[in-house]
Amino acid sequence: MTTLIIPPPEIPIAAWLASLRQTARQDLPAARRAALLRLIWQESGLTRQGLIARVEAILSPGCFGPSPEAAFRRDLAVVRQALAGAGYQLAYGRKPGRSAYYIKGRPRLDERLQKLIAAAAAEVDPAQMAIYRRLGPAQRVWQLAHLSDWLRSANVRRLQRREVA
Repeated sequence: MTTLIIPPPEIPIAAWLASLRQTARQDLPAARRAALLRLIWQESGLTRQGLIARVEAILSPGCFGPSPEAAFRRDLAVVRQALAGAGYQLAYGRKPGRSAYYIKGRPRLDERLQKLIAAAAAEVDPAQMAIYRRLGPAQRVWQLAHLSDWLRSANVRRLQRREVA
């Protein structure tokens, strides 16, 4: 059985994902639990349904098996135990409209994610945003469609280069 640990922040996401997917081939419950732990550690405020959807997006649809709710409860018990062993407490907030899991004493967003978001926001060009605000709805939709097409073709090129290598 794989030991569940709080993910060290210095591990790049690509390396973590590769390791997680390797673990999933050998021990799917351990991979689900590691994914749950990282998600809860980095981002408070996710619901049960949100966590299940995120883990399935990382590993594979249906990775919780025929009874996702039961598997989630078992996995969360292991995550809760791992956090307690590291001196943290997993809690569930029951505020109206904001019921979600969080770790007591941790910020809503991991410090590293906060810094990444702040850096991305600092790169926003106010002049470009002013131009965007003047666009009509049809022009905005056209821009988004064009961006979507460009991203899809860039991804196809990336995959083609990977297959050649």
